[in-house]
Amino acid sequence: MSADMTRRELLGSVGTVGLLGLSGCLGATPLVSNRSEESETISLEDAASIAIVGDIGQISVAGADRDDVGLEIVKESDSVRTDLEDLTLETERTDGRLELRSEWDGSEGWLASRPSMDLNVEIPREVALERVETSTGRITVRDVAGDLHADTGTGRVDIAGVDGTVSTETSTGRVEIRDVERLGDVSASTGRISVEVPAIDGETTISASTGRVTAAVSEAVDADLRVETSTGRIDVDDLSLENATRGEDSVAGRLGDGGPRLRIETNTGRVTIESLE
Repeated sequence: MSADMTRRELLGSVGTVGLLGLSGCLGATPLVSNRSEESETISLEDAASIAIVGDIGQISVAGADRDDVGLEIVKESDSVRTDLEDLTLETERTDGRLELRSEWDGSEGWLASRPSMDLNVEIPREVALERVETSTGRITVRDVAGDLHADTGTGRVDIAGVDGTVSTETSTGRVEIRDVERLGDVSASTGRISVEVPAIDGETTISASTGRVTAAVSEAVDADLRVETSTGRIDVDDLSLENATRGEDSVAGRLGDGGPRLRIETNTGRVTIESLE
């Protein structure tokens, strides 16, 4: 056997050992999904209102014909080294309010990551939903009662069928609100806003830093309207507006008999105000 052949065989053996070693490392830390699902019910006891606070994950809440709180919980991480048992849903009862809150007691680091918790919640229709909050994730609410504030750092907010005043805030995400009793303040740093305004309670602001704003306003609303955009078009042609004044980037006027200020604005984007049928 030649010296060259012996050298090639040796290099091949070393390469094989290296690949096997690498394969062993990858096998020890597989990049697969880590997921758990569970269901539970929580007694209301004497609670008259509910608040739900998450961290990372979607939250969906719906009113239902029941006398307790029903929960479907999905926990997930992209690392099998993350212990999902360290992510829990805690309950706290204070002054007639039941608060559901996700708590993470685990650690983050090499090959371990903070898991998400998606919540699908059913609550009694007559119990007030006071607050829904998550740092990252979509919020969806349907057919509930109470004056509701919804807040997400990054994620879409979609709310419909609320017997009460609704206000919401998101840093990045689209906002849609319809079929509610009254509208409160609505803001999105980056994202489109589409809302129905059947009534307001005091001064109300609908604002986006970057994104189109569409508001359907009821003829029953008595307010002093001011609409502004720094870069974009304003369209209020479908609105009955008294004493209207129009500037290059603003429109003002009286809705009905006038009243508290209704301010609708975006820095960059089109604003469309129409009648709510």
